[in-house]
Amino acid sequence: MALSPDGRRVAYTTQVGKDLVVMIINVEFPGPKTSVIVDEERPVAFSEENERAQLRFLKWATSDRLVFSPTVHVVTMPSAGGIGGVTNGQLIYAPIMAVDADGRNAKVLIDARDFTFTPPEPVRGEASETAAPIPEQWIGRHLDIVGFAPGNREQLLIEARGIGRLVATERYALDVRTGKYTEVAPGPPSRSRPNQLFAEQRDTFVGLRTGESRSATTRSEDPPPGVQRELERKFPRRRVELLEWSEDQARVLVRVTGGGDPGRVYVYQRPENLVLEIFRRAPWLNSGELHDTRFFEFDAEDGAHLGGYVTWPNRPRFQPPPMIVCFPSGFPGHAQPEFDPEAQVLADLGFIVLRLNHRYVAGVPRDRRATLAADVDQLAVHDARVAIEWVAERNPSHRFDRRRIAVLGRGFGGYLAMRALQLEPWFFRCGVAIDAPTDLRPWLWPLKPDDPAAELPPDPALPRKWFEEDRTDWKRLAVTTNVEALTNPLYLLVEPTRNREVDIATAGLRSKLKSLGRAPDYLALDPGFFLARPRARASTYRKIEEFFNLRLYDYDVKIGPAQEVK
Repeated sequence: MALSPDGRRVAYTTQVGKDLVVMIINVEFPGPKTSVIVDEERPVAFSEENERAQLRFLKWATSDRLVFSPTVHVVTMPSAGGIGGVTNGQLIYAPIMAVDADGRNAKVLIDARDFTFTPPEPVRGEASETAAPIPEQWIGRHLDIVGFAPGNREQLLIEARGIGRLVATERYALDVRTGKYTEVAPGPPSRSRPNQLFAEQRDTFVGLRTGESRSATTRSEDPPPGVQRELERKFPRRRVELLEWSEDQARVLVRVTGGGDPGRVYVYQRPENLVLEIFRRAPWLNSGELHDTRFFEFDAEDGAHLGGYVTWPNRPRFQPPPMIVCFPSGFPGHAQPEFDPEAQVLADLGFIVLRLNHRYVAGVPRDRRATLAADVDQLAVHDARVAIEWVAERNPSHRFDRRRIAVLGRGFGGYLAMRALQLEPWFFRCGVAIDAPTDLRPWLWPLKPDDPAAELPPDPALPRKWFEEDRTDWKRLAVTTNVEALTNPLYLLVEPTRNREVDIATAGLRSKLKSLGRAPDYLALDPGFFLARPRARASTYRKIEEFFNLRLYDYDVKIGPAQEVK
């Protein structure tokens, strides 16, 4: 969402069917709306499906001209020689678009496809003496948005970053009305690029992560003084986030979240001291029917600061209800969001949901990194147990079944869920792991160490630099080498084409458990699950519900014949 420089209009995105739509609304009553469809459907890698468009940039250039850009999507094929080992090409979608406030003069200003380049001479492959032809448009550009030119918001500064060693990074000034661009002197790097899979030192393109939606620019000016405190008084016990403000600071765009409310957006008109609600996130949800969510934090006995959220079901199906502990997917990762749709779904199923933050979510002291690397699994599982005990002790009116506590996680969180079943089998009854690694070493270092030409992709959710590849006790940390300890029911959910290393590791774990007579439940996920498609999500959560219903309760107890006792 974005507030215009004069504070008169707000632009925000919403999903209408399969289309991503940019809505433009006038703040002044009656506030007519204008809608613009982002027509950028793109194929999902290895699938005939279409990926829903998302935006990586949405800003007002002027009070009547809006600029936006869909996310970058790159498809690369397995290494087979040639520059960077990519010979089958890639698809690059990096358009930058603009539209007037009244919905007119909509156009694509520039696209990465305008910067394609084909070398005049063929390049020899690394594994062969014969020339490896480079397909048409093999080398392209990724367009980074730097920000608006100082003093002239009709000029957008962009960087055309090369993919392949034959193309350098260049900076341009793009006219947001005509789409014409001129080269300008290069400046400092626009920002860190966590989505970039590019080995600068070897000039080797690897690929790009998809789905990045954060803005490419940051504000340099300070927020209006005193506004944060004023709004916090108006919204007690809620989180108030200042998003943008007008040039004269008379109007402020604000997001308010907290408890079971998925969030509302307001425009605060400071001279009138008026807070105007613009829209609600997920307005079809009745806040009165949402399950109560409370934030908790405390200091553990060892001094660690622990926190997270607990969601209480309105209508538990069992008394006392079971609990699901959700591990975070990153380490130290980001703090859990106040409103989580998955927590609401699980509470609908009758579970108390405990979502944990890692103990060092605010930052890891350097002197603690070695210890964390050695005990990253045990610390997380220990903290989960401590948090459960703390919640139970301080909420006597919200009892839960201590014999029926399950674990759930995605990615690294799924790995922690499996380790929790191994380390504390008497405490955690069963677990669900979604797209989770079973062994941290190949997950952190997915390429063969004897391949000198291979470049490592960016760090996954666990910082690679904290671990010493040759000195870490990987066997102790691996789920597969401790498979005999995995005695409780486990549900593995994997999207086979999403992560090849995870798919192979999951197959190995399933094989080992099957040989022990404890074959886990398994589900090949629909790609639509990760694209947030309602049908795929609903089908998956129904299967998760079936798993918990079967594995948390002893339905296999047999009743023998009745016998009279005298």
